[in-house]
Amino acid sequence: MTMTAETHRAIEQARHPELARFLNDHAILRGSFTLVSGRKSTYYCDGKQASFSGEGLALITEAILKELEGVDANAIGGMDMGATPIVAAVALRAQQAGRALPAFVVRKDVKAHGTKKEIEGICPESAQQLVIVDDVITSGGSTITAIEAVRRTGREVSLVLSVLDRESGGREALEAIGVRYQPLVTISDLGLTNNEPTD
Repeated sequence: MTMTAETHRAIEQARHPELARFLNDHAILRGSFTLVSGRKSTYYCDGKQASFSGEGLALITEAILKELEGVDANAIGGMDMGATPIVAAVALRAQQAGRALPAFVVRKDVKAHGTKKEIEGICPESAQQLVIVDDVITSGGSTITAIEAVRRTGREVSLVLSVLDRESGGREALEAIGVRYQPLVTISDLGLTNNEPTD
């Protein structure tokens, strides 16, 4: 699909223009969609088209590591499955750059067998300041679930990052519970508006 001049200008002014361009080209589906709410939309945000792509995941990882420069954090995680490929890639790239940043995910449903853990992966006892990541944030509900799981262990959240913010109340919900939030890209960065909700 040909990019409009308005979209091109918005992308060039984005915090992470290369990532914004990739999301616009691969993760924004245009057409007629019926959303979970039952309402109609002319576009749909599918963050998995970026986070499960080698090129997209590389751009996401690079952007996250830039955001984490100077941030006091010693583990990174989020809700399974939106955060799963992202936090694993960030842990790998951080290790290659000489920074230990183990990864974990919070289960939506805790298994009734095995270890019965809510938090899977690596979240050492020494890791007290954590970063929470999600691929797409709408209202912030699933991200808040991950934050609450972390807080129940006595740890703190230094920063919440999203690959794409749908600008549908997520920022306000996260700020209301006292966490710092930074989206890598917003729908405004793609020249889209929130007059038609996307989830």
